[in-house]
Amino acid sequence: MRKKVILPLTIFTVIFIGINLFLGIQGWKYIDSIFSYNPPSFLKPIYWVAFWFFTFSYILSRVFKNALSRNAFRFLHKIGAYWIAVFYYALLLVLAADIVASILKRVTNFSERGITITLGTFVVLLIVIVISKSRWNALNTKISHYDITIHKKNEKYEELFIVLISDLHLSTLVTNNRLDWLVNEVNGLSPDLVLIAGDIIDEDITPFVEEKMTETLKKLRPKLGTFAVPGNHDYYGGHLHHLADHLKEANVNFLLDEFQLVDESFYIIGRKDLASKHRLEVEQILEEIDLTKPLILLDHQPLKLEVPTNLGIDLQVSGHTHRGQFMPNHFITRKIFELDWGYLKKENSHFIVSSGFGTWGPPIRSGNNSEIVTINVKFD
Repeated sequence: MRKKVILPLTIFTVIFIGINLFLGIQGWKYIDSIFSYNPPSFLKPIYWVAFWFFTFSYILSRVFKNALSRNAFRFLHKIGAYWIAVFYYALLLVLAADIVASILKRVTNFSERGITITLGTFVVLLIVIVISKSRWNALNTKISHYDITIHKKNEKYEELFIVLISDLHLSTLVTNNRLDWLVNEVNGLSPDLVLIAGDIIDEDITPFVEEKMTETLKKLRPKLGTFAVPGNHDYYGGHLHHLADHLKEANVNFLLDEFQLVDESFYIIGRKDLASKHRLEVEQILEEIDLTKPLILLDHQPLKLEVPTNLGIDLQVSGHTHRGQFMPNHFITRKIFELDWGYLKKENSHFIVSSGFGTWGPPIRSGNNSEIVTINVKFD
């Protein structure tokens, strides 16, 4: 078992250090060229110490979390999270700049120093612009709206107004202040139902407890209740049962392969995430359900959509994909998921996937915004 873990970890470490070394060398070449290849002697060691500090800050924050003070952890964790984004875009842009530089050297008379300074400055400015705009996207929450019709009779309700949120990733980076803003925004929409489609916390429940986020969630005021399911990150830290207790205290119905009949009118069905070792199949959960009533399913990961379609689920809501979170990752999520964001109808089943409210890793979103989804359901 150790060999199975050690070998992939060793390969990953070598690749990670190798890529960062490449970026570090490219960065130094840019600085060196600015000083006409004669920088002050003290600058090079300062550069490399700072570079490796940023490179390993996220890893160090995770490895030494229990040994660090809370402030030291937050400092390292935040720097490291942003550095992941810088690393990601630096790799893409530096590789592109190297290709352009090799072409310019062959077809122009520009000096190597001039090419390095010009392209290097362009890369640095573009990274700053992308990260800044992406941070704005993460904080500038958009509301997406869908109107759907479920072809089942509902004797008490002609329609329902639902607010869907997912992938909050409440953590050191997505704080209680951000959650409080979300709760006020949702309450301002006056929903009948609030559905939370998983990844409520980002592995560690400590920030959730320390910042008393339970009290913030208590402020949600939907007419017919708040319902939630876990996502993969809710399992990773081993705090699922602790989280369930806090959600119960916050009047959130946390459904783990369970269902609830709401006002004798329609069912809310909630699945455990695929990260669970003991997850029921949808048909097992439906065994005791009156299938003539409207069925609303919460499932964190929008996989195998043909299953709920064949079983007559009327509406499934999901999250998980973040719509890639970083451009151009959305091209990858489009290939993995039949629906990675937005709306899809399959036969009589409706599917809605949110790009999520919070962020995982770097607190940025390039190519998409933080999102709240509103759904107006009519019964026919």
